[in-house]
Amino acid sequence: MEKTEAQISFRVTNEFKDRLEAQARKERRSVASMVRIVMEDYLNEKETEK
Repeated sequence: MEKTEAQISFRVTNEFKDRLEAQARKERRSVASMVRIVMEDYLNEKETEK
């Protein structure tokens, strides 16, 4: 895995955070890892669209 070079911060609702933490626990991942994976998948999908 690449070394982290930049940090991004954003606000979400408490409900969203709870849902994200629950899913991360199910997949035995950190919240940061979960967010990165979801965002990478989204970008990969959008970059291959025409």
